[in-house]
Amino acid sequence: MRTLFCLLTFATLLLRGQEEGDAGGKPAVIPAAEKTKLQALLPAAARPHFYRSDLYEYIDGGAEIYHQYGLAALAHQEYRAGDTDVTVDIYDMSEPLRAFGIYAAERSPGYHFIAIGAEGYSNEGMLNFLQGAYYVKLLGFSDSGKSAAVLEDAARSISRKIGGGRTVPQVIDWLPAGGLVDRSQKYVIKEPIGHECLSPAATAVYRVGDQETTLLVSLAPQPQGVVAQLKKSFESSGTVAKFSGLPVEAWRGANRYEGEMIFFARGRYTIVLIHPPPEPEKFLREILGTMK
Repeated sequence: MRTLFCLLTFATLLLRGQEEGDAGGKPAVIPAAEKTKLQALLPAAARPHFYRSDLYEYIDGGAEIYHQYGLAALAHQEYRAGDTDVTVDIYDMSEPLRAFGIYAAERSPGYHFIAIGAEGYSNEGMLNFLQGAYYVKLLGFSDSGKSAAVLEDAARSISRKIGGGRTVPQVIDWLPAGGLVDRSQKYVIKEPIGHECLSPAATAVYRVGDQETTLLVSLAPQPQGVVAQLKKSFESSGTVAKFSGLPVEAWRGANRYEGEMIFFARGRYTIVLIHPPPEPEKFLREILGTMK
């Protein structure tokens, strides 16, 4: 029995190690070249700590979304500059679009944005920015309450070392400009609005009249099949009916959990308008007119 217990324990630990190593499709061991690349970006000589599949040890409960977006590695460094304790986290997300996805998931249009990297924002004792395939997060604490300048110096140092272009990736480059809430765009890689069939998708918030509505553009293959799955979901949880007034076959669904949506397929996209405004035909026709 003791031998059997040991074998079962070993198998459980092995399986857990495989699951952790496979998180985000990445091996558990961080290559030396990746560590060297990240260490060269850090603003201080202090020795960093690196995370990948063990990211949960650093941000317990928040690691999964980083793996979903393709985390290659995190370089974590703590050091002291003057009277300020500084924490630097540089997330290598493998590619710019995935870095934008996790950055946009954590920003809000109402933040105080600053001109660092492709885009950044700051608050008391905090500065985050996006550049290339990297999402950089800095924290600072000082007895004098003057950590902002230290964080900005560190951020600009990292930005210079990253180099390259400083543009925010565009998931969809044909979104209508009228009424678009600035910096509301997101790239959702898993289960947009709770529907896996829509993955991945771009979303943006629009102000139409006095109401805000969210436009979702799904990049999932076989859009007609995606529309069929959405219809089936609303049939089982609420109501769904044809929506007239557009040059495409569209549907209007509603249930008590998700509210109301209008959705249709066009070309390689599935379009979903969430919480549509009154008389949404004009806005939807504008979308159809700008689509590429």
